[in-house]
Amino acid sequence: MAAPIDRGLRERQMARGFMYPRSMSVRKGDRVMIVRGEGKSKSATRIAKVDRKGRKIYVENFTYFKSDGTELQRPIDASNVVIINPDWSDMRRRKLLSRVNESVEWTDEVISDFEAAEDEYEAETLGPVEEETEEETSEDKTETDEGEDADYDSMTVPQLKDALKEKGLPVSGKKAELIDRLKGGSE
Repeated sequence: MAAPIDRGLRERQMARGFMYPRSMSVRKGDRVMIVRGEGKSKSATRIAKVDRKGRKIYVENFTYFKSDGTELQRPIDASNVVIINPDWSDMRRRKLLSRVNESVEWTDEVISDFEAAEDEYEAETLGPVEEETEEETSEDKTETDEGEDADYDSMTVPQLKDALKEKGLPVSGKKAELIDRLKGGSE
């Protein structure tokens, strides 16, 4: 299962004297950008899981809710992403670079410079890397709302269910039932 490497990254590294393959196999920890399909965006995300049997990858913060309220990661085909910043901790990947760049001696200094150039490219093309997830912001909002006698009517059902889970209450039912359960639990 391979994904193409971003063309701009390959050109930048080629100008610095390093050759990149056009594509490489995907690994957990790679920073990718979804360029085709449902989750297409201009932001980079990290690969959370690679399912080799199902030939799908799962990226962070690309989820959906089932009808019972459980949240699942949405599978993506590897061809729908572009690798923006590969994870070079795998020795097989370093051997791949050694094959492509036979004249380069891979010392720790060269590798750190190489990875710094990738991080710099990612920051230039996509802006600063945001580590805060969407779930954290909704949890923060829920916590601030609860502290001020929460306005449960303006919250979405997943936010209400998160608040119920935090209080250890059941999460099944319609929105009105969830709100009643939260108001009864907070009093």
